Amino acid sequence: MPPRVRRDIADFPGVMQLLSKLSISAGEEITSPEGYSIFINPLFHSNLTDNGGLINHEPSMRQAIIRLTKPGFTAYDIGANVGAFSFLFLSLVGSRGYVYAFEPEVNNTKVLSRSIKQAGATNITLDTRAVGDISGEAEFDRRGGAFSGRLVGGRSSYKPTNNVTKVFTTSLDELVFDVGYQSPDIIKIDVEGNEGLVLSGMKQILREKPPIIICEMHSHLGDSVEAVEELLRASNFRLYDIELFLGAPLGELKEAASLRGIDQVVALPAESAKQYSG
Repeated sequence: MPPRVRRDIADFPGVMQLLSKLSISAGEEITSPEGYSIFINPLFHSNLTDNGGLINHEPSMRQAIIRLTKPGFTAYDIGANVGAFSFLFLSLVGSRGYVYAFEPEVNNTKVLSRSIKQAGATNITLDTRAVGDISGEAEFDRRGGAFSGRLVGGRSSYKPTNNVTKVFTTSLDELVFDVGYQSPDIIKIDVEGNEGLVLSGMKQILREKPPIIICEMHSHLGDSVEAVEELLRASNFRLYDIELFLGAPLGELKEAASLRGIDQVVALPAESAKQYSG
C-alpha cells in the first residue's frame, strides 16, 4: 500500500487510536546496513522494508551523511523516526563521537528506545522532545502515526490532520548552552516543514559553533523556503543541492542560487565549504 494511502487511512478519525491499541505487542527486527538491529512496527513502518530496505531509504541523504561525517563528531539526528540515520551516524562517529536522536512521535520512540537498548551503545541519547525555537509544550500533528509528524502553528499555513496531540519542545541553543549537550558537528534535519523553527532555535550555535547541516525541505507543507535560506545565508553558510553536491568533483561544486525547488540541501559553514566549491 503506498505511503500516502497509509497516511490517509491513519488520519481518519478514530483509526489512529485503534491502530495504536492493535500494535502494542507488534514488532519486527530488521538489520541496518551497518549491522545494527533496528526494531520497527509493521503497522506503521512497513515503508522501511519496501524497495530493498534501509540501504535504499533516502539514498542521497544517506550518502551525504557518509561523505560528511567524521570519527569523533557529535551528530544530531532531528526527526529520527526509528533511527535509520541515527545508527548510521553511530557507525561513523565511532566510540569517540556521540549521537543525539530527537523524535517526539510515540510509535517511533517505542521502537527506537528498544533499538538503542539492544545496541548497548553508551554514546547515543534519545530525546523525545520536538525540536523548535522555544522550550515548552506545543501541538504536534502525528500525520499518519509514525510517518511524518510535525509541530503545528508558527508562521506556516499548514493545515493539521485529526491526529493532533501535545508534546514537549526544546531548542538546540538551550540544550547546548544551558543544559550541557555536546555542540553538534553535523546535523540532519527532517521535520516535515518545521525547518525554520529548528534553525531559529539554534541561532547562537549557527553564530558561534556552526555545524554541517543536511536538511530536507518541505515547502509543499506551507512553510517558507525563503525564511530558511535567509537565515542560513545570514549565518554565512554556503548552500548546495544535495544531488549536485554528491555528483560534483571536489573543488568544482557550484552553490545553489536559491533553495526553491530543492528537496534536500547541504549547508556548509563558509570555512568548510572552501574544499568543495569552485
